[in-house]
Amino acid sequence: MNKKGDKLISVYWFAILFIVAAGIVYMVSAFYGKPYDIREAEADILTTKIAGCISEAGYLKEGVLTENFRENFAEICTINFQVEDAYGWRDRGQYYVEVEFLDFGTGQQVFEASEGNSGLKPDCELEGKTLPVCIERSFYSIDENGNQYQVNILSIVRKTEKNVQ
Repeated sequence: MNKKGDKLISVYWFAILFIVAAGIVYMVSAFYGKPYDIREAEADILTTKIAGCISEAGYLKEGVLTENFRENFAEICTINFQVEDAYGWRDRGQYYVEVEFLDFGTGQQVFEASEGNSGLKPDCELEGKTLPVCIERSFYSIDENGNQYQVNILSIVRKTEKNVQ
């Protein structure tokens, strides 16, 4: 009967279909367009793993305050700082971890262990999007003799070429 009305509806139908398709393409490109900056989460996971390696239920694990622990820190805590060879990363360390034990009463450093690229540490004092992410956490623990310690863990993750754009 009235074919003009059908043609008019089909034009609007294609216009709406085009708008919906363009919206979906825009949302997908906005969502997947940039890499996620997961360096903070990665540093937080690293800190949690080290804290679990050092202390359990508020007590220092046996052998933590020894020279063997300082020398084999990464091996004892099963930390692997190997990274993919993207952007020439194997030549430059992308991680640094430092664990410091302070006497709870005096605040004096009792023991310290570190692993990774120590050249990343000065960048923690600076601010900027293209700098390494630094996370410092503290907790308190007791050794088998009842000595109390404040344990400070500094975790640094660089990976700026992959995570920041």
